[in-house]
Amino acid sequence: MAEFLSQDEIDALLDIAEAGEEIDPDSEEQIISKEKNYSIYDFKKPNRISNEQFKAFSTLHDKMLRDLITDLSAMLRKVVDIKLYSIEQMTYGEFILSIPQLTSLNTLSIKPLDGRIVVECNPGISHKIIAELLGSGAVAANDNLDRELTEIEVNIFEHFYKMFVKHMYRAWEEVTTLNFKIESRDTNANAIQIISDHEIVLLVVLEITIDEESGFLSICYPIAYIEPLLNKIVEKMFNEGKNKKASRKPDITTLISGAKMKVEAIMAETELTAGDLLKLKPEDIIVFNKNATSSASKIYINGTEKFLGVSGISNNRKAIQMQTNIDHEKQETLEILRNMREERIKRSEESNANIKRLLKERNEASSARSHS
Repeated sequence: MAEFLSQDEIDALLDIAEAGEEIDPDSEEQIISKEKNYSIYDFKKPNRISNEQFKAFSTLHDKMLRDLITDLSAMLRKVVDIKLYSIEQMTYGEFILSIPQLTSLNTLSIKPLDGRIVVECNPGISHKIIAELLGSGAVAANDNLDRELTEIEVNIFEHFYKMFVKHMYRAWEEVTTLNFKIESRDTNANAIQIISDHEIVLLVVLEITIDEESGFLSICYPIAYIEPLLNKIVEKMFNEGKNKKASRKPDITTLISGAKMKVEAIMAETELTAGDLLKLKPEDIIVFNKNATSSASKIYINGTEKFLGVSGISNNRKAIQMQTNIDHEKQETLEILRNMREERIKRSEESNANIKRLLKERNEASSARSHS
């Protein structure tokens, strides 16, 4: 009996044919599927952050940027744009390699949590902010951006860092109270070692644009220190989303309250053939499917069947009283279940009929052989 080829085996044969290779029909070598049934996992860089935590962490910092843009624009008296460029999970060693060798670095404590974080600002944007604070407006063309900041420049740039730390405090305050305090400043990336190189960190990168000149500011969070707070951030953002939807409901209700809706009540209905419809004439009587004692009517809102009601009279006018809602989803589900049951009954009857037919044919064949 011939064996059926699986889809993987068919794909493998097609790959061989397209490559121009010959297939040996006498070969007993089994065609192995090329489809991988495994995924690559790097044990040096374990994924310790879920998608929900990434999203919540992103939202937390995105909200921080709104007020930061306003304050930095006021400080520099310039139009400033700050965007959340990326959030990545990497090792601390990879973070150090990703930033310029000479840059502006600040180490911050995060009391009451143990440990520290690093805030780094690229030379391109740090020199621009210092130039604006000094009133020169633009970085000198002959200024070497790869040099270390002077002590005076570091002290001037500290005004920006203090403002930035203030906004970090406000952002985290919605989740928990973290007291960010600048512990040390440096310009050499290799001089900062808050954790070992193989430890996992969460790197938040912001893109700052001033007068069409852009640069990056990075916040390096060691996951070991902030991991207890990640679920709190997710919970906070989830509750905010629920409250926001709930608070919008009255506004939406107010907006749509003046909209005109067409209400129709169908007292009775039936079906006629086209031939019967063409034969209709005055004084003909149409009999509906509805029982004469039934007073229930279907009520339609903008063409959609929504309620069942009872017709009557109120203040000498035709009226209808709402009685029950019509749950379309429930009705559709029941209809699907009924159709499934009818289909199964039909298949069962067909199967039983086939079995009876086969048994009858077998008995007739046996009877014919016995007579012969």
